[in-house]
Amino acid sequence: MAAQFNIYIKELRLKKFQHIPKLAAILKIKYETWRKIERGINPPPKKSLLVKFCNLVGAKEYEKNQLFSLAKRWTPHPDTGSLRHPVYHEGLDRDWTEAVLAENTPDYTIPKEWNVNLSKGQTGL
Repeated sequence: MAAQFNIYIKELRLKKFQHIPKLAAILKIKYETWRKIERGINPPPKKSLLVKFCNLVGAKEYEKNQLFSLAKRWTPHPDTGSLRHPVYHEGLDRDWTEAVLAENTPDYTIPKEWNVNLSKGQTGL
């Protein structure tokens, strides 16, 4: 299986940060937003944020280049925009349903700098 952006960025993070909250605070990004990036729900963030991330985790030049290359080939996770989630099942109340849907909804559109070609109907949102 080809490498995926969300899996690769998580592997890089784990080299220096075992937990997302500290990294998110340093990057000045919401914990939930970063978690969705690593799940493949959110598209790659702006390049400037990825450069800062690479510096923080001590990524080598080839790792940085690989991350950028994967960002250009990013595709949304199959759970994006769906109710698929380990805690979800038929019969849950409306609040749970809305929470699961929010968890699987991207927080922003794909930055133009990645020039990602998505299938018709896919926007990252």
